[in-house]
Amino acid sequence: MEQNLYLDKIDEIINDWRKAFDEKNSITERNYLPSNWDYKMNSWYKIKDVISVFVDIRWSTKLSAITHDHTTASIYELFTWTAIRIFHEMWAEYIDIKWDWVFALFSNNKVYTSIASAITFKTFAKNTFKKLVDKKLNWKVDIWFHMWIDQKTVLVKQLWLKDSEWRDRRKNEVWAWKPINMSAKLASLSNDWELYVSDRFYKNLKNNELVVKSCWCTGWQETWNKENLWREVDLMNDWKFDFDKAYILENVWCSKHWKEWCKKIIALDNN
Repeated sequence: MEQNLYLDKIDEIINDWRKAFDEKNSITERNYLPSNWDYKMNSWYKIKDVISVFVDIRWSTKLSAITHDHTTASIYELFTWTAIRIFHEMWAEYIDIKWDWVFALFSNNKVYTSIASAITFKTFAKNTFKKLVDKKLNWKVDIWFHMWIDQKTVLVKQLWLKDSEWRDRRKNEVWAWKPINMSAKLASLSNDWELYVSDRFYKNLKNNELVVKSCWCTGWQETWNKENLWREVDLMNDWKFDFDKAYILENVWCSKHWKEWCKKIIALDNN
């Protein structure tokens, strides 16, 4: 009965993958994301402790209701294209776009580079994106953004189809397991311009003062007092997460010391 539900070609596709479903998949273990994405197409890859950085626009669905196409397009482009360029320039091994959000993946030897890239984008989004969009929209919609980071081992495989001219037109990576899903769920917690990170990512920061403490000024005067930058959130009773705590970073780069601080944080990955 089932065989009659589909066109002949679809029957063939389903039967092929039903057979594949019962076979044991080939899985190759790697410590780091491949920089050139030179995958064996017939293999899944299990990659250790991948860092996932997500950013997205809040209230983006309201844009089309109140703006012209050109305005909506320019807002999306400013947000997504800047995110892509920032993560690319800060050595993310993989970047993708889905709807109004961008995610970048870093290998586990780039813990400090990944947090520096997130703070860099966060600073742009608060200090530049938010101000430009508010002015363009004349404050009709309160557009903000979410950011979140998680870290855990992932499975990935590249799937593709060739078109009639035998070109790879339908090709993308399939990411299974966390942290992809967990970092997305953290978005539901975050308020405007907060950066959430899971406790399993936070613990790899090793309580380094450059990351967990502020510099000695408020941006307009020197106080010589360093403040804690992170606030702990209890997730023990939230079934959506497979970790018990998250941490919130509410600050952005200090306007006076940000280049110095960013360079020092990135350098920690080489120590």
